[in-house]
Amino acid sequence: MISNTNNAPAKNTNFDSSSGFSFNLRDQILKYLKRWYWFVLSVFIFVGLAYVKVRYTIPQYNVSSTIAISQDESMSESELSAFKDLGILDDGQNKIENEIQIIRSRTLLTNVVNNLKLNVRYFSEGRILEVENYPKSLIEINFLSDDSIVHKKSKVFHVRINSGTSFSFLDGKDQKLSDHSFGKTISTSVGDIIITPSVDSMDANSGKIIKIVITPVKLVAESYRNRLSIIPGKGSSIVRLSLNDPVKEKAKDIINNLVEEYNKATIENKKQASARTADFINERLELISGDLTQVDDQAATYQSSRGLTSSDVAVQAQQFSDLDTKNSQEIARLNTQLYFIESMRKFVLSQEGKFDLVPQSNSGFSDPTVATTISRYNGLILQRQRLLKSSSVKNPVVVNIDQQIGGLRQVLIGSLNSLKNSINGQLRSLNTQNQYFGGQIYSAPTRQKDIRAIEREQTIKEQLYLYLLQKREEAEIKSHITLSNARVIDKASTLGSYPVSPNKKTIYAGAFFLGLILPFLIIYTSDLLNVKVSSREDLEKVLSMPIIGSIPKVKSKNKIMISQNDRSGIAEAFRILRTNLDFLMAGINKTKGKVIFVTSTISGEGKTLISSNLAKTLAISGKKVAFLGTDLRDPKLHKFFDLPNGKDSKGLTNFIMNDELTPEDIIYKYKKEDAFDIIPSGAIPPNPAELLMQERVDVMFKYLEEHYDYIIVDTAPVSLVTDTLLIAKHADLSIYIVRENYSDKRVLQVPENFYIEKRLPNIAVLLNAAGNKTGYNYGYGYGKKN
Repeated sequence: MISNTNNAPAKNTNFDSSSGFSFNLRDQILKYLKRWYWFVLSVFIFVGLAYVKVRYTIPQYNVSSTIAISQDESMSESELSAFKDLGILDDGQNKIENEIQIIRSRTLLTNVVNNLKLNVRYFSEGRILEVENYPKSLIEINFLSDDSIVHKKSKVFHVRINSGTSFSFLDGKDQKLSDHSFGKTISTSVGDIIITPSVDSMDANSGKIIKIVITPVKLVAESYRNRLSIIPGKGSSIVRLSLNDPVKEKAKDIINNLVEEYNKATIENKKQASARTADFINERLELISGDLTQVDDQAATYQSSRGLTSSDVAVQAQQFSDLDTKNSQEIARLNTQLYFIESMRKFVLSQEGKFDLVPQSNSGFSDPTVATTISRYNGLILQRQRLLKSSSVKNPVVVNIDQQIGGLRQVLIGSLNSLKNSINGQLRSLNTQNQYFGGQIYSAPTRQKDIRAIEREQTIKEQLYLYLLQKREEAEIKSHITLSNARVIDKASTLGSYPVSPNKKTIYAGAFFLGLILPFLIIYTSDLLNVKVSSREDLEKVLSMPIIGSIPKVKSKNKIMISQNDRSGIAEAFRILRTNLDFLMAGINKTKGKVIFVTSTISGEGKTLISSNLAKTLAISGKKVAFLGTDLRDPKLHKFFDLPNGKDSKGLTNFIMNDELTPEDIIYKYKKEDAFDIIPSGAIPPNPAELLMQERVDVMFKYLEEHYDYIIVDTAPVSLVTDTLLIAKHADLSIYIVRENYSDKRVLQVPENFYIEKRLPNIAVLLNAAGNKTGYNYGYGYGKKN
């Protein structure tokens, strides 16, 4: 049936080749369902690849442990801890981050690798995968060379057990290289080795192949360092350590041993700081002890030589003596602080390396700024020492800490100098007063004054000595009760019995999804990039002119495919086209001589095929039909019909140029059944457009209209040349050919414009080479072949 039968031109002359193609869910679903086998094949391939990946991938298990890290003052070693007093930093979080970096340091992991001998691995070779033997293998390799040499070597041994006493070395292709006995020294590229059995019954394992892989320690440590995951708890000092490894027991041992190594390192650092403090105090005690002994000897000598005791005090000097005593005590206290300050200054200034710990236990100054500065200074020194174990002095963090240490050192020296000046000022004031009191006391017996002076010096030395003894005991106690930083909450264990990698559900789900999405993307992309007319619906959505019908695509090599008794799909399509012609030409007041133009946008869309078979279809119905070729530039009629002289047969061109020729001279009979007359285009002229403007063209059409019921005209493409438009006045009906999957959607603007502008009379569109969904190849027997 005819679609869009309203022949009135549309009012809107703006054409958009994409605006008419609205979304139709049913059509979209059918488009993908029609290629269901693509999806099945794609899913089968991807699921097969997923199976291969799961089958041949070594499973990985997740092992994790939870520890709590102490955050006492001894851990304040952040490179930014100098800004803690400003309140702009979360110092607790910085401490945790620093400890995490220490836990995952190369030094600690290297110790773990050496402790567990992870640089030597043993594998049992299977048919598909190699299984690592941990913690014990059937055999064990022992190295006679130094560890410093072995730990840098890389080697692979393939060992086949021959019996309980012998074995063989194999190459990578299981070919025997040499035979050896267990327990004998063997020279290899990694030095002398001895291979010994690890089980009692080796005969039962005869024929088994063990693969021994030796890897440099630093590479193994770096591998585990990259795979180790350390995640701090939010807002707490709880830290979770996790590791993925094919061997669960190995991963457990690695994490547990790593925590032990971390605790050993922190305890050792704390003991070292306490020992250095104790050493400093002992040095000071030796000096003070000598001074105290000297003062005691001086007092004993003075009193012995003069026969004096401390009770020989003049009554009249008691008042001034009491005041002098208080003043002297204050002077003694300030001198004690001044002594400590000077000792501290000399210690700080005398450090050649500038990175030694300043003793904290003797910092009993009245000024809290000095004590705070010393604590921060020692914190940075300890942090620097710990970082240097896993990095170099060129590390940006170490350089930053060095700069902070230098700054704090200057601040400490400045604070000590300021405090010293302050105490000296107080001493000068007290000494001035002391001079007055001394003058009063001098009126008393001189010997009593000398006794008091000696006693004051004894008091100072005794106080300093007792103070240092107390601090030494504190340092000794602290060094013996040092606790580790990490407390284990949960020992290393697996989260479940199933491996975390490969995740079968995820892999199969991903493979199934990719298997579905890939064909979808291919079809969608190809459809998105396709600008060809793909169905009759494409025409109905865009064109406002009538659609006269569809001709299905056939694979026949015959040019004329219609016959009297043909019941094929294409024959029925042409019969429907013949019926639709009557509807479109119902308003034409002609009983005969109806002219039908067949044209298209470009060459190759099937004008000649459609026009010739249409002529045959009309001839079958008993009509007298003439088939006229007006494509003077690229005629194709000689390929469809057996003309006397082929391409050079006389035709329309010869008739126009030669006035002596009559129409009968260029008319040829179709020699087969249901004949119709053929007028070829003739010789190819140099000026086709000018020829079609001649009066002889009108003569030819007038003759054909008088002698034939239908004149089928095979014209030239309208978008390439103007030939068809020059003779369009003779047409009663214009059939515009659009070929499925050949004609560009964008050129549909051409027939639409012709329809709107009425440049071709009574125009209708015919879809050529349509697919099966046009309906001609199914139902009611219409799909039967001849």
